[in-house]
Amino acid sequence: MSASTGVAWKKKPRHEVIYTSGNEKTFSFDDLPPLPVPPLCDTLDRYLMWVRPHVSNEEYENTEEIVKKFANGVGKDLHEKLVAVAASKKNWLEDWWLHYAYLTVRDPILPTMNTTGPMPLNLTLWQPSFEEVFRYAALYIWAMLDFFVLLREERLMPQKAKDGTRFSMEQFRRLFNCSRIPGQGADSLYTRWKTKDEGECPDHLIVLCHGHIWTVNPWDSEGKAMNPPELEQQFRHIRERSDAMGPGAGLPVLTCDTRENWAKNRDWLKSLSLNNSQNLDHIESALFVFVMDDTSPANFEELCWEALCGDTTNRWADKSLTAIMTRNGFGATNNDHTPYDAMVTVVMAHYQHLLLEDMGGTWRGNPTVREFPMPSLVNFDLDSKIMAAIPAAKETSLALTKNIDVRYYTFSTYGKDFIKNNKLHPDAFVQMSMQLAYFRLHGKPAPTYETATTRQFYNGRTETMRSCTVEAVEFARSMLNPKASTSEKRTKLFSAVKMHNELMNHCQKNEGIDRHLFGLYIIALEAGMDTPEIFLDPAYVKSGGGGNFVLSSSTTGYTPLVGGVAAMVQDGYGCFYNMLPDKLNFFVSTYLTSKETRGEDFCRALSTSLQDMHDVLTAPTASL
Repeated sequence: MSASTGVAWKKKPRHEVIYTSGNEKTFSFDDLPPLPVPPLCDTLDRYLMWVRPHVSNEEYENTEEIVKKFANGVGKDLHEKLVAVAASKKNWLEDWWLHYAYLTVRDPILPTMNTTGPMPLNLTLWQPSFEEVFRYAALYIWAMLDFFVLLREERLMPQKAKDGTRFSMEQFRRLFNCSRIPGQGADSLYTRWKTKDEGECPDHLIVLCHGHIWTVNPWDSEGKAMNPPELEQQFRHIRERSDAMGPGAGLPVLTCDTRENWAKNRDWLKSLSLNNSQNLDHIESALFVFVMDDTSPANFEELCWEALCGDTTNRWADKSLTAIMTRNGFGATNNDHTPYDAMVTVVMAHYQHLLLEDMGGTWRGNPTVREFPMPSLVNFDLDSKIMAAIPAAKETSLALTKNIDVRYYTFSTYGKDFIKNNKLHPDAFVQMSMQLAYFRLHGKPAPTYETATTRQFYNGRTETMRSCTVEAVEFARSMLNPKASTSEKRTKLFSAVKMHNELMNHCQKNEGIDRHLFGLYIIALEAGMDTPEIFLDPAYVKSGGGGNFVLSSSTTGYTPLVGGVAAMVQDGYGCFYNMLPDKLNFFVSTYLTSKETRGEDFCRALSTSLQDMHDVLTAPTASL
């Protein structure tokens, strides 16, 4: 019987095999090596390498001069100061990254900063259903509570690389009981989560439904989670009461306003009454938020949009974890990116997916429904100022969400098995297909962001892997050149993939360029210095620097999970993907106001590119 679920299994289920530990505690290996600072010469050499595909010969010569001047002048001084900072901290980057990359962003964080994960069970065991929605919701939340218990008891297996290198688990501490708090000029992070050994932490849920806010205590007197039939009763009560009361005020939309506006309105809310202050703390300290949405997506692609954007009167954007269930049984998560990277929710969602799949999507435990107190409303004291701020915030958020287009595309001709059988790394292969798709549509290279983990270091998060290399561009050009031979195309594909793998390995060692250059920039900024010329050079932005990546990508790996983000720039694409044995799935986002990008066109270009790459790999030997 599972330690937390109370379900008896004939053999150890997959979610336990993959994710539960034996004697190793989750956070017992987090005293990892300090985050290194790469040699300045290496960073600048790689910077020039990554700039090259995006500039003319004349521009490149100019950038070479700027880089040389930087290396021998202010850059050398900034680097020495950065090395001194790194000597006194195990992670020189983390505080700066949290502050400047996240907490000082003043735009609404939903939908351009939050990440999402539509539930893949909706493609298999849980077909959308108005009749089954409460059963789905109860199981979905129950499995999430099970992961909370796993983490609290430190039974989640500490993660490591294939070679055994330990990964930092620090970010998992901010999955539950965590919220971003708005402030004037900069926000802050508020977390109440603790392991069981460290003490108690809040264990209530916040449920948003039809513009109303509810609180639920999902535990029995022994501290065990309610079973799904009991949770189902709680959620039915919330839906029935919320519908009977009619639409609520929609206060949560204030969290989807600009950060300055939300900071002012939150301060005003607190000033109105002690009740409001207590309510805010109750929400911000909660395990997570569960949204019972009023929407009914027609298909999985529409769910992807709802998951990323959705009804912002029914979102508390600041929360580190939000679970969503639509009226017709589609599920998803939406999470603030500030406290952790998407791999945290990938682990939780995959555990949840395997647990529910191993159960056949149905509760197999005790069906008894015990008596529990029903959920209670969280009522705020609102005045005319707040009531006027709600529609204004809604207008602001609608302007953003209505501008986002999301496409969900499945390429089913082949998947990772075919790629691996051809001795190519699946992730690098898919990245090259994206380079080819973009070049096919736009006739030029795309500055590209791909996530590279640096979790082998103390409190490590990410580095940017720039997928657009000279080799990637040469590969794309050859594929589109009718005069190029199949042999040439094949050779250039293997060369591009090889280079991608080598550079990804460097980035995972924190030997990329973007975090190092960011550190040098911040040293200059905080010293009150003029911005160094290297950051003002047009080549810096053209190659993606300063968050200007036209292709913003990441993967949920070899899991069935789906993830997604908004595009990083106006004329760009957000592209998340997974790599299953026999298919590849893509979540593609664009902005409707862009005159250059259409998600539908990009998906079509991806399909053509992947098919062309298949044809190159399967061509008869004689034709090579």
